[in-house]
Amino acid sequence: MTRTRNHPGFWIVNLIVLVAFVPTLQAQLTMGPSKGPVPADTLPLRPDMPCSAVAQPRPDGYRVALTPAQEKRADNLYQKSIVITAHDHCFHPDDFRDQEAGGVTVRTIKLTTDGIYWEDAKRFPIESEVMGWEKRGRNAFGLLQEQISKSQGKIVLVKSVSDIYRVKREGKLGVIASFEGGRPLEGKLENVGKFHRLGLRDLQIFWAVPSPLRTPDNMLTPFGLQVIGDMNRRGIVVDLSHLSAAAFAQAMAATSKPIVVSHCGVAGVTGSKSSGTDGLGDDTIRAIAANGGSVCLHFYSGYIPARHGPNSTVEDLVDHVDYIRRLVGIDYVSLGTDYFPEKGAAWIQGAENTRGMSNVAREMVRRGFTDEEIQKVLGLNLIRVYQKVWER
Repeated sequence: MTRTRNHPGFWIVNLIVLVAFVPTLQAQLTMGPSKGPVPADTLPLRPDMPCSAVAQPRPDGYRVALTPAQEKRADNLYQKSIVITAHDHCFHPDDFRDQEAGGVTVRTIKLTTDGIYWEDAKRFPIESEVMGWEKRGRNAFGLLQEQISKSQGKIVLVKSVSDIYRVKREGKLGVIASFEGGRPLEGKLENVGKFHRLGLRDLQIFWAVPSPLRTPDNMLTPFGLQVIGDMNRRGIVVDLSHLSAAAFAQAMAATSKPIVVSHCGVAGVTGSKSSGTDGLGDDTIRAIAANGGSVCLHFYSGYIPARHGPNSTVEDLVDHVDYIRRLVGIDYVSLGTDYFPEKGAAWIQGAENTRGMSNVAREMVRRGFTDEEIQKVLGLNLIRVYQKVWER
């Protein structure tokens, strides 16, 4: 017997088909349809868990061996310092609570990342090169603005150096908005200005996938070089993370302002071969210092491998700080972190998430760094860069 829309069985059968189809639809949204990539703006963006939820063990279980006098000095110094981190992917509401608990004044949040997103503590690829990316960037700013509005003045979108000092003075939480890669520009120079008006004050030129700024062989395209010039003109910090040595040379020739490498390690400490701006060689560090920029250290054990025991710790991190200090001076090293909400990532012990940031100051006190040196690493070196880039 033929079923019609008026027959009850028609609707039962179609309901069963619909229920069976939903998982397939979800899989297509996650992994992209077989006939091609889905637009970037249709994929998940809202963080579903804080970065600290996947960081194990917790930093409060780590202790830097200090005398009572050193502990008092470290606590007092940290409390009065401006603390800035140059790179993370954490903008769940609990991430801001962690920021406050950790005494971090300002975080640079990479609101989008070229090529990946996170969901349920897993990473997924985004194959689309330009489709929907400008809208994805605007959506990300919308989510951040939502957090700012709900905070009732507690969270501040930092657009100037004076904002940083106000955040510290008033006990608020500062955020510098950034993207990890230039796909949200969609190959249009006018989008640099559009995002600057929304509050973009930092931009990593490219990530690990081709984009309108990056060639398949990891070089800057002519558009990428144009973007650097426009960022200099508008007052947006140029982040040169994940560049090849050749692309780094291109970018340094193109910029007229100080740059940052927002998350990296030092090849001279790890004993590894220099790998562009991931594992910085001595010549690269010297070039950044000559530019007036800053090397911002990663907190991931893959960049900061263990040298003093079985696991990477803040002691290993400060080895990198000390190496840069000896090579070019303390003025050119800052904190990067690169926390992201993904299971299985091994962060340095003592600073597995934002709440452990004071352990970096404690380790520097233990090593005999001066108060001025510690405060420069914690935040003043980045303020110097921001002053030269943002204040026109």
